[in-house]
Amino acid sequence: MRSTLVGVGVLAAVLGAGAVGASPPARSARSVQLIAMGVAPLPEKAPAREVPELSLQFRVHDLSRRWVEHQMGASFTAVPPAQDAADGDPFAYVGVAQPSVSPMVGSANSVSPIPVPLWMRGGAIYASTAARYVPGCSLPDYRPTGFLRSDAEFRRAGYFGMMSNIACEYGIPVGLFDAMIIRESRYQPNVYSPKNAFGLTQLMPATAVSLGVNRYSVEGNLRGGAKYLREQLDRFGHYHLALAAYNAGPGRVRNGRVPQIAETQAYVENVLLNWSRLSGVGRQATIVSPATVTYAQPRPTSGRRAAVSTF
Repeated sequence: MRSTLVGVGVLAAVLGAGAVGASPPARSARSVQLIAMGVAPLPEKAPAREVPELSLQFRVHDLSRRWVEHQMGASFTAVPPAQDAADGDPFAYVGVAQPSVSPMVGSANSVSPIPVPLWMRGGAIYASTAARYVPGCSLPDYRPTGFLRSDAEFRRAGYFGMMSNIACEYGIPVGLFDAMIIRESRYQPNVYSPKNAFGLTQLMPATAVSLGVNRYSVEGNLRGGAKYLREQLDRFGHYHLALAAYNAGPGRVRNGRVPQIAETQAYVENVLLNWSRLSGVGRQATIVSPATVTYAQPRPTSGRRAAVSTF
């Protein structure tokens, strides 16, 4: 019994000591310190130093560099449009209108440096046509050609008003534009060529895109052909050269290599012939040189005389 009481006392002492040791720990204190930073003083202004004069060699080099820069800038702004690689092929675009640069402003009255070749200066058709292009147009009344078939003439009559207005809008002679369309399509609005040219003026897809027209629209096709022909007239200044450029490509004519291609020769001659027919020039008498003229001997006069009196 006594031992039991002693054990209970020891246990109570142990539990009491544990209760005393389990008291909550004391909290730690935190402190904040504020540190004020001063503004750094501004550096003193450095004394002005005299810039040494450039040496003569350096100034000459700088001037030459600026001159080269000026020349390069001028050359980049005046770069001519790149020619198509197919311009080297004399038969690549024969009979197909090709895209070109924008018309040269004020160049219609300038003399083209490209001479008209001999095959464009022989024959009555070339002699009866004024070689120099002068911008201008007058609206003629419709009249039958007299050489087209009835179906082609019927189509021409339907498009004549629109064709004439567009030709005058671009300053092209109506007879020339009319004759060119007759040669290109016989006024068939939906005709394709073997080279994929389309419409009244036979525009290629790339040509229509460069001219900003819809070649599948009758009006757009006419405007594209008129604009393209006007560009060639402005560039070369001669009807013969402009027609050759429309048919064979302006690159060859621009380089002085007017192609002596049978199709191009027939094209230019036929358009000028149709133009002369439409203008009534074809009814003029043929001009021959005085050396080939033979005069008949005068007949002997009879004894009768006629007296003419004026009142």
